[in-house]
Amino acid sequence: MDIADALRVLGLSDAPDWSDVRAAHRRAIVRTHPDAGGSAGDAARVNQAFDLLRKISGNGERPIPGGAPAPPTAPVPGSRSTSPEQLIADDDPVELLLRMADAAHEIGEVVFVDPHDGLLEVIVGDPPGVGQLTATVDEATPDGVPVSFTLEPLGVAPAPSIHEIVEKLMALVRRRRRSGHRRSPEAGESPR
Repeated sequence: MDIADALRVLGLSDAPDWSDVRAAHRRAIVRTHPDAGGSAGDAARVNQAFDLLRKISGNGERPIPGGAPAPPTAPVPGSRSTSPEQLIADDDPVELLLRMADAAHEIGEVVFVDPHDGLLEVIVGDPPGVGQLTATVDEATPDGVPVSFTLEPLGVAPAPSIHEIVEKLMALVRRRRRSGHRRSPEAGESPR
């Protein structure tokens, strides 16, 4: 995959800024998730495109070289609707994401937290990890905060069950909400 391919996969045009890349990745991963009618291959291609642009830009520190991407060769699956099972009874998406990130330290290694774009990535399974759980937290609605999850295998070992991981994570989140507990970032740690 080259830069033009990565931009096309994410639905971006010439030389986007890093916030556009993150937002496009978030939208694309939600659309291409197998539970939304996409496929694991589509979602993996979206993550591959994002990883390439992240590497090229140094996590947004450098501009992404331009070059108008070719038009998409296949239609991107439509927008995902939110079912009641995806709504969390909460009214603050950022606080919910931070509680999820805090709780995720008990189920795996938190590798990426972006409260601005509502993304959390956690490596789960026995070390060195066999799956990457991605949680996407959207803007609050009158009924709650929409949250979606994907789990991608990270090698040949089978990834753990997404259902078990999400249930455990959300039980920890509910426990933290009741206790009002949120872990403070350690020295040198900062959400990316």
